[in-house]
Amino acid sequence: MRSLKYQVHEDFRQLKPEEVWNLLRKDNDLALVHLYNKFVDDIYHYGERITHDKELIKDCIQDIFVELWSNRKNLPEVHFLKHYLYKSLKRAIIKKLEKNRKLFEKKTLAETHDIKIVLSYESQLINFQISEQQQKKLLQSLNSLPVKQKEAITLKFLDGFSYQEVADILSISVKSAYNLIYRALALLKINLLKVISFLLAHGLF
Repeated sequence: MRSLKYQVHEDFRQLKPEEVWNLLRKDNDLALVHLYNKFVDDIYHYGERITHDKELIKDCIQDIFVELWSNRKNLPEVHFLKHYLYKSLKRAIIKKLEKNRKLFEKKTLAETHDIKIVLSYESQLINFQISEQQQKKLLQSLNSLPVKQKEAITLKFLDGFSYQEVADILSISVKSAYNLIYRALALLKINLLKVISFLLAHGLF
């Protein structure tokens, strides 16, 4: 997605995203470009966890930013912009999928689509200084989780959202978000014990 980024004034880099958002609400078109550049990679990778249709993801992202500019006078005050954009993208993708008849009845995302933690997140695992083999086994453990738990735990620990934000993106209660993540961590613990045993048996740990 980096090829879709545009040049923007350096001064915007000194501002918080929410401050740039407020400039957008005041008709500053460069503010829109800056926000696009800053968030396009993150929200694109989030879109990949919803659908494998890369062109659909790109179309939805473009639609979101066109709509932001068109409705700039009526945009709400936003305190957590990344969360706002994630939720907007999820809603846009589901709407397009339904329009394309890829969804035949109204269901939650977790009931209709699996998500997969892919290479875009492996760079974060490298920070733990574990081997490539260990990374693969850890990703396998993460991807073995039930769909709802997988999405909740990736939003919380890979995207850095609060429990409230996770709940809002998934359209569930905060209590349900806590429960999903608690159960996911419990399953990961079991799976990782199996991974460690495997690595020890093969001299890889």
